[in-house]
Amino acid sequence: MRPALCYVASYDPGYARNVDVIRAFERAGAWVEVAGGRLSQPARRGKPSLAGAILGQLARKAFLPLDVGLRLLRCRALVVGYFGQPDMLLLAPLARALGRPVIFNPLVTLTDTLIEDRKLASPDGPLAALIRLADRMALRLADVILVDTAENRAFVARRFGIDPSRVVVMPVGVDERIFHPDGSPASDHDGQIDVLFYGKFIPLHGAETIVRAAAIVKQRCRDVRFELIGTGQDYQRARRLATKLGVQRIQWTDWLPYEALGERLRAADIALGVFSGGTKAGRVIPNKVHQALACGVPLVTRRSPAVERQLVDGEAALLVPPDDPEALADAILRLASDREMRREIGARGRQAWLGQASEVVLTGVAGDVLRRVGLAC
Repeated sequence: MRPALCYVASYDPGYARNVDVIRAFERAGAWVEVAGGRLSQPARRGKPSLAGAILGQLARKAFLPLDVGLRLLRCRALVVGYFGQPDMLLLAPLARALGRPVIFNPLVTLTDTLIEDRKLASPDGPLAALIRLADRMALRLADVILVDTAENRAFVARRFGIDPSRVVVMPVGVDERIFHPDGSPASDHDGQIDVLFYGKFIPLHGAETIVRAAAIVKQRCRDVRFELIGTGQDYQRARRLATKLGVQRIQWTDWLPYEALGERLRAADIALGVFSGGTKAGRVIPNKVHQALACGVPLVTRRSPAVERQLVDGEAALLVPPDDPEALADAILRLASDREMRREIGARGRQAWLGQASEVVLTGVAGDVLRRVGLAC
């Protein structure tokens, strides 16, 4: 009989990490019930704002313990999803009272995201202290914690005093029905090399580095165009910088449906990852990197311990120093001038990804997690 799991994802149920982890548990043999309804990739425009998501969580909290408590009478474990620290503080004690193990899938910590990356709170202020406390308490309530890289596992263990044996690396996954290397022909962008970035323009992405690199590329080659998809914290700053530098060969697209990203990636000649020099950027491998690799599109992203664990520079991707527009421009121009190099790096990048972060790999990790909490299928 398939063990049933109760999955809670109050912040953003359709966020890719939540959807991908649920699918991994189901492929590993579990049945997953989602408190509040079945998860699917969101059809709405973009993600909720942090403030809106928190208010929405508060409105649902009055009913959530009853819903989860009833589900846990038949489910054999509680899984709390991405950005779930508030849910952990509320629901993990309930699960423990019912004798159910708790699996926490935060992906990253609030400390990393809100304080160290987005700098939404002063590191020495009372809000930062509260955020760190919420992280520490939530992590300590979990029997198993899922993170995306070995570097994040070390960070969680060191920063919050967590036993590393309780932290399992489950790489960021992709929906392979959407992100795959074939099925749509590459587009001819008026004979120009098409360079693609998409994201929420958070500091980790290094949007200003991309814009400055585009300005350098413009001076050296007229046959390269850029498209930047998304909006967010650094979006207006990036637009102003592009205007100041006179970069006209950037197409700014506010939004693209999630289901269309795979086709858009396959139409690109070069995909861009992240380029910030921040400490968080050195420990993560974001969705966009995995998605480009899964599609077999040649990737340029920042060099970091996390990325170098998976990708060899010059073979599976081109890796550049963080916060270095000149190096990024050079990498783009190398790929732009060599079609065969683009083909080979795209193919090798996909092979590297298949061995380290594909659905098969995630399913194996999910099976191991189920065994750890006594739910072997």
